Amino acid sequence: MRGRGAAGTAVLVMLLAGCGDDGGTADAKPTTAAGVDGDADPGKVFTDTELKAALLPAKAIGKKARATEPFLGFFNRHIGGGDWGTCARAAKVRGELRRMKGASAAHTVRPRPGPVSDGDPYVSESLISMPADQASRYLDLRRQLHDRCPLVIVDTEAAPVEEHHQAWKLPDMGDQAVLETLRYTGADEYDGTPHYTIEMRVGGVLVLVDGGTDKELTISSAAKAAARVRTELYKAS
Repeated sequence: MRGRGAAGTAVLVMLLAGCGDDGGTADAKPTTAAGVDGDADPGKVFTDTELKAALLPAKAIGKKARATEPFLGFFNRHIGGGDWGTCARAAKVRGELRRMKGASAAHTVRPRPGPVSDGDPYVSESLISMPADQASRYLDLRRQLHDRCPLVIVDTEAAPVEEHHQAWKLPDMGDQAVLETLRYTGADEYDGTPHYTIEMRVGGVLVLVDGGTDKELTISSAAKAAARVRTELYKAS
């Protein structure tokens, strides 16, 4: 959030500490992005075409990066980030999340050119428009989901798999932001490597950024995405 000062920034720097340099996938690594609360109409919404224009250009992720064709549609969140259906304590939260709707635009950026292989870095970005109070509620519900179901057991054909969920508030990122991690263990093939997602609000636009196992790429890309929403959609300096 804006005006938080050095304390919030220090926390975010700590989050970045210890991240590996996976081939220099992002040219620049901003770790903060101002929001628009107090300066923008909290009820303003955008069309999917407007959201498409605010998606990050591939070059914002890397000089040789390439982006998929944007997908436009009407957001109707299928929870995501794991199989929450086996956690009874989350039923009410999941139900409310499913009722949230809004125009959306999404694409995926690959920092490295050439054929795509498993484990290659990527950035998946989604922008969703709704009134600011609903966007704020969405993020509150996401945190509740993680708090109520930090461990979910999922049956597979081989053996049960454990999903480990955590979420933290992320300072100085938009108007409101959550850093989520998902780890899989069990079934002899899951080593617990964390998968990172940032879900953030800039005014009434939800900015969802998934950078896979690369924390630094996820955070830096989310900051760039939030800054672009601020300038392209809200025309803030």
